[in-house]
Amino acid sequence: MELVTRVADEERWDDLVELFGPSGGTRGCWCMARRLPSAVVAANGNAENRAALEEFVRAGEPVGLIGYVDQRPAVWCAVAPRSEYYAIVHSRTLPIDDVDDPSIWAINCLFVKNGYRGRGLTTPMVEAAVDHARTSGARLVEAYPVMSMPGDPGRGVLSTFLAAGFTPYAEARTTAKRNIVVRRTV
Repeated sequence: MELVTRVADEERWDDLVELFGPSGGTRGCWCMARRLPSAVVAANGNAENRAALEEFVRAGEPVGLIGYVDQRPAVWCAVAPRSEYYAIVHSRTLPIDDVDDPSIWAINCLFVKNGYRGRGLTTPMVEAAVDHARTSGARLVEAYPVMSMPGDPGRGVLSTFLAAGFTPYAEARTTAKRNIVVRRTV
């Protein structure tokens, strides 16, 4: 199965809508869960979060990549400068340094559309996101996967990132300790 990736831009907005479906991906967040303050995302609901993502896309802001299988949108990977993610930069549980450094990019979300799951698409999608970040000026890419399932599948699992060349940097400071910060120099 060949995965072809493209930057999510205004031309591909309809593909992103098709990929996320009416539910807006995971829990209707439209990938705004870390881009905006959590209270705003919760208050927004599905329609407002969709509108917020559309604003970013139409403004030409970096939001992520769409992965296509047989010319159909199948996978999403949110990747942008880490400073664009309000909830990451202001996190009390993630050990974040150099918060304003535009050369540190973050992979915030991995979403695989139903029907394409379990087909080995996440590792090549992460590798494409790293390449995209590098060509956009990143020197370092971070991600925040769960160490194992169960957990928030939208963040990806540690094994995916290790397979894509990431190394553990730090564990999140939570009682559950399910999340880990991983990094890859590009």
